[in-house]
Amino acid sequence: MSQADDAPGRAQLNARMVDRMKESGAIRSPQIEAAFRATPRHLFLPGVGHDLVYSGQALITRSDPEKGPTSSSSEVFIMGPMLEALAIEEGQRILEIGVGTGYNAALLERLVGAAGTVVSIDVQADVAEEAREHLASAGHSRVRVIAGDGYAGYAALAPYDRIIATASVRDVPVAWRDQLREGGLLVVPMRFRAGSQMVVAFKRAGDRLDSVGVVSGGFMPLRTEHATLERPLTFGGDWELTLDAPREGDGKLLEELLKSEPRIEPFRAYPWQVTFSLIGLVEPDWIVVRQKQRPTTWWGLLDRPSRSVALLWPMPLPLASPRSSLLIYGGSGARDRLVARIDELADVKVEGLHVRAAPAHAPHLSTDIVFEGKNFSYAIDWREVTAG
Repeated sequence: MSQADDAPGRAQLNARMVDRMKESGAIRSPQIEAAFRATPRHLFLPGVGHDLVYSGQALITRSDPEKGPTSSSSEVFIMGPMLEALAIEEGQRILEIGVGTGYNAALLERLVGAAGTVVSIDVQADVAEEAREHLASAGHSRVRVIAGDGYAGYAALAPYDRIIATASVRDVPVAWRDQLREGGLLVVPMRFRAGSQMVVAFKRAGDRLDSVGVVSGGFMPLRTEHATLERPLTFGGDWELTLDAPREGDGKLLEELLKSEPRIEPFRAYPWQVTFSLIGLVEPDWIVVRQKQRPTTWWGLLDRPSRSVALLWPMPLPLASPRSSLLIYGGSGARDRLVARIDELADVKVEGLHVRAAPAHAPHLSTDIVFEGKNFSYAIDWREVTAG
């Protein structure tokens, strides 16, 4: 069957994907729905099976033997909420950090209309060139794709009404704030601690950024030639550990514990956002453990006094089973702390968090939880986050 003959089938697959996005709440506004319906995703993922393309899941498009995945097409169920959070109006000027396949840039172009401007920048020149080809073949000739350092933004066309990052950062670059107009919106995935990610929609208020919305979601780190990504602790030859504040001897302890046979304990259903976004905010010993030779990730907790580790497997992602098992190594201290944290946060709504970013070391109005970055310090307000 030729591509032309298959056009009705692709249209149906796209329509069903958008229907699922509406049903899940990933799309709320008619404008965002219309943009997704009018922008076929397969045009930005040539050579990928259409069933996989229109499953909507994240798809790795670039990978490096040393660096791991370096570019992808984001999951549509987080793309929708991020576009909703941007609150785009026709005629606006948008900067996108991380062009990926060009699919999100095409959606942005539809949303700003003929009078608007979309600039997308990516540090990988080959990724930028491929995205240009995808956009051209899909009829999106007005997107300006730049090969350059996303951390620096793109000052030539600033100020922007909206800035969106499609890769995660631990600290917002000052250039992004400075290139955003007063009252403009920045939507950015933040990595606050090991394994703790969320997407924050900030509004610029002078030299500060104040959140107007938060959703749970994770992205690969934004890469740049001028910034060093945090490196995981390696141990045992094949293992990597991500821990916010590793101590001397952690690698040896983890290697010793993970060589032992775990006790396996069935665990109840719980909101996936608790482990993906929340525990890492309040638990300094929250860990992410990976095996290099396997596409497997365990999330859990290290308890040094009891020389124990408790890991959750599998992680309950939004489209997967909400049930897990606990893998318990060593004593019971890690298991008890992990269960207590999940109980403590089970009724917390990520959407209720309030994040304030002030220039580094400036005083904050809220000090519930503070993360100090080189550029900004971040206060996370928990006063109105319980459900019910």
